[in-house]
Amino acid sequence: MLTVAFTNQKGGVGKTSTVVGLAAALDRRGLRVLCIDLDPQADMTQWFGLDPLDDVRNVNDVIYADAKGVAGEAVQRAAWGSGIDVIGSTLDLAERETDLSPGSEFRLAKALDGLSGYDVVLIDCPPSIGRLVVLGFVAATHVVVVTEPSAASLRGVENVLRTRDVVAEHYNRRLQLAGIVVNHQQRTTESALRVAEVAEAYGASVWEPYVPARAIVAAAMGAAASVADYGADGKPVTEVYDALAERLVALNGEGAA
Repeated sequence: MLTVAFTNQKGGVGKTSTVVGLAAALDRRGLRVLCIDLDPQADMTQWFGLDPLDDVRNVNDVIYADAKGVAGEAVQRAAWGSGIDVIGSTLDLAERETDLSPGSEFRLAKALDGLSGYDVVLIDCPPSIGRLVVLGFVAATHVVVVTEPSAASLRGVENVLRTRDVVAEHYNRRLQLAGIVVNHQQRTTESALRVAEVAEAYGASVWEPYVPARAIVAAAMGAAASVADYGADGKPVTEVYDALAERLVALNGEGAA
């Protein structure tokens, strides 16, 4: 199953908005999508209209259980989107960062083993290169790095790629870099300079089109809604996510399991 982990060491780059935007785009294509919130802040969980304080099973319970196929017990239907399911997060998930028990890196992959009924699984990793990110990478077939046109964000890209290399060597040999998504593009000289830097450094790994900076994204997050619900105001962003979703779906033809 195509399983894609989205990450950057730096926070605030639009990682969660990218996961949600792509999930919505895949849903519009008629695909079944499972979104896993691996960030204790639970922003993605809330964007899909779910409450991280609800007394339901969540990703922390799934990881703690350490059992094959248990992820299915934590699946919830998103409040919007006809084909989007969610495994939500909770602040307690932060405790997993200190879990160094033998084999703990494989717990999420083990929980997803045998899960069926989805075309794509999207994992929203926390802004770090810690234990939770490793859990996501071990469970994934591909990594998408989300960055923005800033020096700090671009430095985070290289750190994430080194982590991917370590995980691929020691835990998950199928793990591939799918691409780099540039978010928050603005019509400024600084933005153009940073975009040129990432394109020069990573070449064909950088996905186009770039995601424009739009206030409507924050509005959609606050309303727990899809950007597409905002009609013409959301169209510039929605069209980009539709194009990036094509790149994502194409990964299935490149050896994804």
